[in-house]
Amino acid sequence: MHPFKLEKLFKILTFALGGLLWMILNGNTAQAQNIAEDNEKITLERAEELVKDQRNPNVRKLLRQVIVRHKGSVLYCDSAYLHEDKNIVDAFGNARLISEDGTQLSSDSMFYNGETRIARARGDVLLVDQDMRLNTQALDYNMDEGVAYYYAGGKIVDSEKTLESQAGSYDTNSKIFYFREDVELILRSDGRKVRTDDLKYNTISKLAYFQGPTWIEGSNGTVYTEKGTFNTETEASNFQGRTRVDNKDYYLEGDSLYVDNASNYGYARGNVLLFAKLDSVIINGDFGWVKRGDGEAKVYGNALMRNITQGDTLYLKADTMYSIDQKEKGQRLMLTYPKTRIYKTEFQGICDSLVYNRTDSTIYLFRDPVLWNEGSQITADSISLQMSNNKLYRMNTRVNSYLISLDSLSNYNQLKGKNMIAYFQDNQIRRVDVRGNGQNIYFALEGDSILVGMNRVECSDMNILFAEKNKLNKISYLNKADAVFVPPHEIEEPQTKFKNFSWRIDEKPTKSEMITQPILVRKD
Repeated sequence: MHPFKLEKLFKILTFALGGLLWMILNGNTAQAQNIAEDNEKITLERAEELVKDQRNPNVRKLLRQVIVRHKGSVLYCDSAYLHEDKNIVDAFGNARLISEDGTQLSSDSMFYNGETRIARARGDVLLVDQDMRLNTQALDYNMDEGVAYYYAGGKIVDSEKTLESQAGSYDTNSKIFYFREDVELILRSDGRKVRTDDLKYNTISKLAYFQGPTWIEGSNGTVYTEKGTFNTETEASNFQGRTRVDNKDYYLEGDSLYVDNASNYGYARGNVLLFAKLDSVIINGDFGWVKRGDGEAKVYGNALMRNITQGDTLYLKADTMYSIDQKEKGQRLMLTYPKTRIYKTEFQGICDSLVYNRTDSTIYLFRDPVLWNEGSQITADSISLQMSNNKLYRMNTRVNSYLISLDSLSNYNQLKGKNMIAYFQDNQIRRVDVRGNGQNIYFALEGDSILVGMNRVECSDMNILFAEKNKLNKISYLNKADAVFVPPHEIEEPQTKFKNFSWRIDEKPTKSEMITQPILVRKD
């Protein structure tokens, strides 16, 4: 063939093949675009009858056993309007939407927008996500976000609890609820009720988070808090912000509080206040815990106890206070340590540790105890005080007992012995019995202003009677006494005091000090 004709034929074939290739490529692109567009559109899968709207050819009425699909989700209903131009379906009668992740939404009617992927369910709405079931009357479900919103009251009911609120939302991805306005959570196990206006609830961890004033009410009492968490499964709570627990036995308050209802344990920190209602005992401190089932409580860090009875208050102060209240065992004790200080109108004292037996109203002071009463000072290795009708009735001192009282001329009257028993009336010493190694120094006065002389007596046992204001009235020596009378001009300083004399009035607690000053605890 002629070369010219071959070249012309080659050009024709090249042009034809290029055109064919263009048609194939563009045809596939158009087909892919159509498929993509179809996937974005709501598609009808089933309906027993289709009716076109004469006024709007883009709207089709679907009747009986209607099924439509969109992006992996399926919508069932009795009837519907399909707006093909707007990609919207209005579903009526037994509407049920099943999303691609298995979440189910049912209602009397539902309006679904394929462009925004928002379903608006109205009337007897039920949202089901695994074991979670939410009932409400109006709900908007954003399927792209996986979040459902309700505004007309909602309720969750399962085997463990009932949760209600006026408004809220549920995230199907995180499985978290946000409840707003008039929130109420009721636990089926014991009927405990939580009331608040702002609550977040994780259906996986079973944790409820509070933001704002919250009340937890149950048969064991009430908890008030403004921020914190509550585990509906383990019944443990962790609260921040000023929180209080109030029941028939005690009142516990702190800047933060942990409560385990299952084990009846509560722990508070920061400005702790514990009120034992049965005994009218108030304890303040930095930290504290209560084991209600065991009848135990502990407050530590600048602990201050106030026991209010018959118009008077007993103050106890120490770093740590530990209470045991086991009525069935007859144990109702308060232990304080270290650096204990005690204040009451009629007596004041200090010691390292103290035991207050609330069953028989006896107070035991240990390790270098000192007690003051109406100008008298008592020391011993240990001291016990017995109360009657909230007043000091009897005092026992054991080993190295030493009583010092200051008279009107600033002389120190003294009693020493192994053990002593002192009896009180109207808050004043009326009698002291000395048992073992008795020693007595007494300054005789005339008219409270003239020194007559000094009596110095040693006798194993002796009984001393006092008049008002701790004035000596009578001394009885039970065994042979070794007595010396020293006239005023012969009195010398070494004779006026027994061995180990120590007047410690500067250490005597005051009421204002008990309330205001912190306890400084040794670090050794």
